[in-house]
Amino acid sequence: MPQNIVEFFEKSLDVTSPYLKTILEESSEIEFKKSLHTKSDSIDKQYLRTISGFANNIGGTIIFGIAPDNNEIIGIKAEQANLDNRYFSTTINSGLDGCFTYRFSTKAFLGKIVGFLEIERAISKPIIMKTDADVHKLGEIYYRYPAQTTKILSADLRRILNEEIANGLQSMMGNISKLIEVGNNAAILDVQTGIIDGGPQMPKFILDEKILENINIIKLGQFVEKEGSPAYVIKGEIETGNIEFIEKTVLSNIYEEDIINYFAKGECDVPELVLERQLSLASHYFPVHFFVRALGYDPSKTLEYLSSFDNKEINPRAFDKIKERLASRYNYGKQGVIFYDIKEKIDNGSIDEANIKVTMEKYSKPASAASKAKRTLIYNTLVNFRPITDELLNDHTTLLIEALSNIGEDCLLQNKKYFMDLIGRINAKPGFKRNTLFKKMICFCDEVYYNQFGVLQTN
Repeated sequence: MPQNIVEFFEKSLDVTSPYLKTILEESSEIEFKKSLHTKSDSIDKQYLRTISGFANNIGGTIIFGIAPDNNEIIGIKAEQANLDNRYFSTTINSGLDGCFTYRFSTKAFLGKIVGFLEIERAISKPIIMKTDADVHKLGEIYYRYPAQTTKILSADLRRILNEEIANGLQSMMGNISKLIEVGNNAAILDVQTGIIDGGPQMPKFILDEKILENINIIKLGQFVEKEGSPAYVIKGEIETGNIEFIEKTVLSNIYEEDIINYFAKGECDVPELVLERQLSLASHYFPVHFFVRALGYDPSKTLEYLSSFDNKEINPRAFDKIKERLASRYNYGKQGVIFYDIKEKIDNGSIDEANIKVTMEKYSKPASAASKAKRTLIYNTLVNFRPITDELLNDHTTLLIEALSNIGEDCLLQNKKYFMDLIGRINAKPGFKRNTLFKKMICFCDEVYYNQFGVLQTN
């Protein structure tokens, strides 16, 4: 892949033909897409096949705005000229399991905007699908072959796995050699968490953040010619007297599931880490007031605290949304129609289609309104605090969440435990996709129960 794909592409343009086109052809490193499909704050899932295929091979570029049949420059929409990389990270982070680097940019050629999504080879392979779509399934692995992306062949998968094993062993042996060289006095420092681990014969230490901040790691270059590895000088002052030892919980990562689980259980001993994590997530709909309460801050102090992370990778939109929600009440909206004239509820723990038909006939509802009637029965079951069976939760998850989004504040305040337990059960459902609707519903509950502009209810 050329170092600068945009310049490489520009040199390939053919202006002698009746229409502007490129003489480049699709290959193992280039794929053309006629348009760029986006929805909300994300790109279409259809692109995940090609993205993962490039990452699993040697990398490549998807060029948007090119007709694959004749290489004509069609261009993408004008409003996509400055498309934020978050559109790609939202889809990639939720749809692919693995780590690799990518970058999106655009450039206009004779008034037509062309998009370039550059994908580097994955740091660790294979990249695996973790979502379903029309063109791929959960757990599938794709690989880029000449001018096409398909499911990886067994020989290539075996080679990738063998390379990963070999790389892991090589790295491990290098560390082991150093430990053997130093002997019993050796310990390992994790520079991200501050943990110093000297093995079972030594206590585990954690460097305080202030000490980590005061240790400057200065790269001097690759002057260790024998090993060819970068050499560093570590400078800093660490006091040895009057040291205060603080017990600290270090989380390697906090996922969406963890954030919602903390909220549903009403317990979290690391609220500051959860709030910090929310600043970097693609979605900005997560409970925030609960963690502010757990931290013991008021909204203004929370904003001051969150603003201190200017040196970290922050999603500006997520930060702005958190500030907006901390400042006042926020309208999360409702989803789905409820027939308030229908009073029936679910009595046997499941939705009986025959009963639904009878209910619709009783209230003169059209056959096309079956889903609305089901949602209404679930809603009536919720407002009466009736048990929600696992069968109902698993078979009608979306309708259940939609019904929950219509529950009013007064009803939520009457039985907090009932609704929080239900949120926890939905969050724990195997394979459950935490969509925006579910997150908005949780945020509304967070608003009702923990917003300092409202009333905290604990029953």
